[in-house]
Amino acid sequence: MGRTDPPDAPVEAEFYVPLSSDSLHDLASPLNQICSIGDLILRRYRGSMDSNAEVLFGLLQNATERLQSLVAGLRTYARVAGSASAHQLCRAEELLLAALAIVEQTAGPHDAHISHDPLPELWCNPAQITYALASLIENSIRFRSEATPQIHVGAWPTEATWVLSVKDNGRGIDPRYYNRIFGTFKRLNNDTPPTAGVGLAITKHVVERHGGNIWVESDPGHGATFFIALPKVSSRAAKNA
Repeated sequence: MGRTDPPDAPVEAEFYVPLSSDSLHDLASPLNQICSIGDLILRRYRGSMDSNAEVLFGLLQNATERLQSLVAGLRTYARVAGSASAHQLCRAEELLLAALAIVEQTAGPHDAHISHDPLPELWCNPAQITYALASLIENSIRFRSEATPQIHVGAWPTEATWVLSVKDNGRGIDPRYYNRIFGTFKRLNNDTPPTAGVGLAITKHVVERHGGNIWVESDPGHGATFFIALPKVSSRAAKNA
C-alpha cells in the first residue's frame, strides 16, 4: 500500500461526552458495587440455586462488566481529551517512544515488531498525540492475525500537513466498517478480544482538535493502515497570523 494524501472530508463520527471526572466517579461506584454483589452471590450460592438463576446472574455479570468497560473508556476520554493544554513543538520520535512504553504490556507477549521511518517535528499537544499513536499501535496488536505482529510507523509531508501512518499485517478491516470503527462505543460484531469501543473515537477527536484528519485503508485479511494528517507549524502560524 503506497502513500496517500488526506481525503477531502473527514470520516464522520460524533464524539461528545458532557461528563465531568466527578460524575464519572459517581457513576462507577454503584456500578462496581453491583458487579461485586453479583459475583459474591454467584460464588456463595452456586450449586444451591437452579440453573436458570445461575444463567441470569451470569448475564448480569456480563452486563455490568461491559458497563465498567464503557465507564473506563469515558474516564480515558476525560483524561486525554477533556482538558485543554498548550500545543508545543514536539519531536514525533519522542512521542512514539512514549507511546511504545504505554503499549509495552500488550506488545511484549506477542513479540510485536514495531519499526518507523525518520519522524518529523509536530506542532501538537504531546500527551494527546502520544495517546493517539499508542491507541493505533495497540489496536494493531489486539486485532492481529496469526502471524507475528509487524507494525510500521511512517511519515511524509504534503503541502500543508505532516501525514503519519500506522501500518500492520493484521486481520484488516472490511471497507463497509470504515466509518463505524471511529464511532463512540462502536465495535464490530466479531471483535475479539472485546473492547470498550472508545479508543479510535478518542483518537479521532484528538486529531480533529488539532485541526487534522484521520482515516483508514485496508485489504481485509492482509492488514490495515491508519493515517493521521496534522497541520504543519508554518500552516498553522499562517492561519493565525
